[in-house]
Amino acid sequence: MIKGCVASLGVAIVLLSVNTGALAQNAVAIAGNWTVTPTGETLATGTVKLAQDGPSIVGTYGQGGKIEGKFQPGSLQVDANWNDSRGTGWMTILFAADGNRFSGEWGRPGSKPSGHFVGTRFVYPAVTGLYNVTVTGGPELMSRRITLHQLSLDVVGNYGPGTQLTGTMASDANTLTGTWKSPSGNGWIKLQFADDSKSFQGTWGLSPDAESSGHIDGSIVNTAQLWVRGLWQIASSGTAFASNVLTLQQEGQTVTGSFKGGHLQGTLSRGSLSLSGTWRDSHGTGVFLLKFASDGKSFQGTWTTKGKNAGSIIGKRVIAATPALRQ
Repeated sequence: MIKGCVASLGVAIVLLSVNTGALAQNAVAIAGNWTVTPTGETLATGTVKLAQDGPSIVGTYGQGGKIEGKFQPGSLQVDANWNDSRGTGWMTILFAADGNRFSGEWGRPGSKPSGHFVGTRFVYPAVTGLYNVTVTGGPELMSRRITLHQLSLDVVGNYGPGTQLTGTMASDANTLTGTWKSPSGNGWIKLQFADDSKSFQGTWGLSPDAESSGHIDGSIVNTAQLWVRGLWQIASSGTAFASNVLTLQQEGQTVTGSFKGGHLQGTLSRGSLSLSGTWRDSHGTGVFLLKFASDGKSFQGTWTTKGKNAGSIIGKRVIAATPALRQ
């Protein structure tokens, strides 16, 4: 009887130890901003923001990209799905025990991995970029745009010919403290960035001990690249683009496409939702303009021919509805 009780107690202790270990492994905290570096085909690069609710995680990246997943019980592995303007797919993320690094791979539904990635925790806001600004106060710091470049906590930049900004990000806040210099003067500057680093509010002055001379507000200029590669259902109001399907390929800002009896080529600039270019099919040649929705899942556009005929075209992205499968 006593031996049975001891054996049962031993089993309970082992099970408790295993469960405790599993809970400890799942207790890694991953919420925050991460710097991601890809290899192979790129899904996301730069900053990825992760939020956590127990074993569940939600992430955002790029222009409308989203990640949803969950830690596997007793492990540091997250099985997730991604969704952006290119469609949907699967993703596996493996976190380090310290919660400050991860590696992983991603793919499309029913496919082998398309690319791999590694990530490191970003402990300070990323403020590299071009910002539109509004400045009040004296003429010394007048500007419409500011360019910032960041290396760790150090930031340099300029706001016009012969100007420079130097500063340091606080390690525990979204605050940049620094100095400015131009042909008309020099002084101090302090900027408070939003959590997503896409805007800031601040003050500036003429000498270290002087009161504020004015205010400065900024918002980042969108330079994200919209991705439109994939299969689209289309409808046209005229003889041009007389097809039900349009297939688009994309290399950076250059987009090519094919449809029944024709093809197109155009440019989709960074930060833009408009694709413009030329088309050709059995009915002639001309130019086109497609304006995509912000989520990249639909467009409305126009086309014209050299003979001055014109029409409208609409499109919707074809997104696979089947569950993500791995091979």
